[in-house]
Amino acid sequence: QRHAEPVRRAAQQCSGSNLCESDRALPLHGASTLLAGWAAVAVVQSTARAKRSSRKSRARRARRSWKRTVMQAAPCTDLQVDVGQAAHVACRTQRLLATLEESSDAASGAGAAGSFAGLKAIDRAWERIRSKTVPPEAPAFVAEHAGRLPGGHAPEFDVVVCGGTLGIFLATVLQRQGLRVCVLERGKLAGRAQEWNISLKEMQDLVETGALDEADLDGAVEIPARGQVIRDDDPSKMVAVQFGSVRAGFNAQEFAPSGSGDPRLQEVWLDGVLNAGVRPNVVIERSRQRFEAAGGVVREGTAVSNIGVYDDGVCIETSCGKLEEGQRVTARMVIDAMGNQSPISRQARGSMQPFGICIVVGTVASGFDQDNSFGDLIYTNSDLWSGDIAQGHADGDLGSPRKQYYWEAFPAGSGSTDRTTYLFTYMDAEPERLSVQQQLEDYWDLLPIYQQHNCRAFAEGKSVEEAVEAGDLKLKRVLYGCFPTYKDSPLPPVAARILAVGDASGIQSPLSFGGFGALTRHIGRLSTAVQEALKTDLLSKEDLAAVNAYLPNQAATWMFQRSMMVPLGDRRPANFVNRLLRTNFQIMEDFGPEVLKPFNQDVVQPRALGRVLVEATIRDPLNIPVLCWYIGPELLVDWMGHMLSMLWFDFAFHSLSGSVHQLATWFEQQGNQRQAFRLRRMVEQWEFGSGQDYSL
Repeated sequence: QRHAEPVRRAAQQCSGSNLCESDRALPLHGASTLLAGWAAVAVVQSTARAKRSSRKSRARRARRSWKRTVMQAAPCTDLQVDVGQAAHVACRTQRLLATLEESSDAASGAGAAGSFAGLKAIDRAWERIRSKTVPPEAPAFVAEHAGRLPGGHAPEFDVVVCGGTLGIFLATVLQRQGLRVCVLERGKLAGRAQEWNISLKEMQDLVETGALDEADLDGAVEIPARGQVIRDDDPSKMVAVQFGSVRAGFNAQEFAPSGSGDPRLQEVWLDGVLNAGVRPNVVIERSRQRFEAAGGVVREGTAVSNIGVYDDGVCIETSCGKLEEGQRVTARMVIDAMGNQSPISRQARGSMQPFGICIVVGTVASGFDQDNSFGDLIYTNSDLWSGDIAQGHADGDLGSPRKQYYWEAFPAGSGSTDRTTYLFTYMDAEPERLSVQQQLEDYWDLLPIYQQHNCRAFAEGKSVEEAVEAGDLKLKRVLYGCFPTYKDSPLPPVAARILAVGDASGIQSPLSFGGFGALTRHIGRLSTAVQEALKTDLLSKEDLAAVNAYLPNQAATWMFQRSMMVPLGDRRPANFVNRLLRTNFQIMEDFGPEVLKPFNQDVVQPRALGRVLVEATIRDPLNIPVLCWYIGPELLVDWMGHMLSMLWFDFAFHSLSGSVHQLATWFEQQGNQRQAFRLRRMVEQWEFGSGQDYSL
């Protein structure tokens, strides 16, 4: 049988001299490993002699038998995980990564390290989170001091932006507004090779604020029709690819090709949502050119080691780069754009455990030669999935901790058959949760099923390995990430004169984690607030907290994330998540783009959301009590508070914002700059907290 031979090969490799580095760390002896391997072969052969079933079922049973047998003989202690992560798994993933590393196209970047060592490193970090390990207390990254800056000199800059990949855009806007700005970047200020997916309408926010010029938006900028893909192969152009539309759909299995008309297949089409792929290296370089032309300073290869906050400014000590060891940079304030792993954010959160986790794995690959004409925004082709786990686990007959897998995919700009594909899921941070490597193993198993209508090799029944070996599929980049999310977002300042933006502030959606899109949406209000804060010297923690204030529409999305994950031991029906999302997306499609598009671009508006909830209750009344039961009363009451706040913000923005702006002007004329500043920030809070900043 076709599944027995790969198991034999894996057993030989894991018991012989060709062990990969991670396998050498396992507590295995050659005899026990060989015995485990042949036991697995016997199980596979026995399974194959059972009653006739689908090819998909046979593969799943063979894989489970192998994993359980080897796991009992040799649990993987190197990555400290508890399910199915035996030598075979590590070897399989490492062999596929080896094909990537041998390719000249294997460019690295954020989330695309493409190495087995990088994968193990991120798994160790994820293990520390779910084991609830509290790291030893380290010296504070940010420390507040009384008195003036060391040396008594005036600050060299108005603003220092720490983290340039996304920070360069806000830095450019501030520099062009007349401030003195410096960008500190630990590495080289350049984007990764893989495109950022966004809409051209969102890119216009960067043009309107001055981060880019209208002429910078070049390349594949024509508006494509549905099913059409426009590419520009010139690597110096910003927009590499643009395709007509993306799809959302929630299905129990892979029923039929897109556009087949199969009534079982849900396909909700969205135009102008994440349908453009921009080259990060180009967009960053063009913004940098505008920044430096206006007098801005970029210091690459300069890591920040600590920050001291004084009465008249901040002192930033660097640990490498062109500056001498320990040399300092001074400024009136710091903008933290160092992402969700920012040491400033970690200090602010302390030992706080994340409310949720999103694990993402994927690839950029060529060989999608059958249909590469559209993207998937969010798509499922299975109900709750359990995978494999040791016998006797607390979840018992449920198998492994259940999860709903979601797909996302886009045509890539690097070639006509190139496609970026992600597999992601939401979960809590309990110890039993799967590792990133395990999810990557699931990805190799499930990708041929998901993309069987897009890739000819998968349509012929080939596995990923077989398609790679035959030259039908070429892996260009492997992507993986683990994104913790916290309910207390946006994050308030950890100290005076420090403001977090982008992922560092937690302002991105806990559903999409779209850091670039969140930045483009907020860059206008952020630049205005920073300019006013510096002009009036309103840089206290309380003043800057008004910039990153509570946004109820963002807080409400936590319940959406919770409804899309499955807690440990939960016994909700297998089709629960698909049924819920299928109904809601069908309703949003029926209501039209004014309801459908904002939600899928991370903007929740209370009146539109209320319409959807009422209609969902009418269409599927039996699922609402089930949803409330599984969410629980505490989260439900919490969410109701956010919903009421959204409605109030909506009303206040439309009814009171004009009067409040007039009042702010009056306070400013009376010399009360702080009250004027706070009132203007409150109006922005009403606007963005109810999604009224969005327009079609």
